[in-house]
Amino acid sequence: MTESFILGLSTGSACLVTCGMVIFPYLMAGQGSVRKITIDLAAFLVTRLLVYLVLATIAWYLGKAIFSSGILRTWLPGILYISFAGMLIWYSIGKNKGRDCPAAIINSAEKKELVPVLLGIVNSIGLCPALLLILTKGATQDTLLHSWLSFIAFFAGSSIWFFPLPFAGTIRKRKVIETIGILATGLAGIIFIVKGITLLIGGIING
Repeated sequence: MTESFILGLSTGSACLVTCGMVIFPYLMAGQGSVRKITIDLAAFLVTRLLVYLVLATIAWYLGKAIFSSGILRTWLPGILYISFAGMLIWYSIGKNKGRDCPAAIINSAEKKELVPVLLGIVNSIGLCPALLLILTKGATQDTLLHSWLSFIAFFAGSSIWFFPLPFAGTIRKRKVIETIGILATGLAGIIFIVKGITLLIGGIING
């Protein structure tokens, strides 16, 4: 749970810096009341949670089918953890990573009341290294409940960044947010690299 939360925390800052710039203008459009802004933000977050629960379910059932043998259940997740964790760190510190939010296409939606829901869907399914890591973890859990709990912790960590968004006025501390995100990403990357190495060593020892 803790590692999933830290992983969500690491990716949440990147989501805020990019997609926050799309979500915030929508929330502020027409000088909406605090109540309306809160409802729209709640719809956005609830949609993200539901999408993550669906992904957790799919990942777990696929994991049961793919990781059918003891060797696959240790070696393959170990390799995936190390690979995706390395990608996560590189994505965080890389100078050429994209800064555009895929949710920007939602601005063209005709039914504006659906925008928070559509934003929640698009924001949740972007295939970033953090999502690939949590999908791998969800696929290797012993029970579906544990897979759900991993994704819920991931959702909680990534959602913290969005709570003050309606009251921020503007995101002036962008550099601070990016720095915190890089530190959290580094910690998450180390955790999952160690987890991957541990699984590989366990696979070697157990044959």
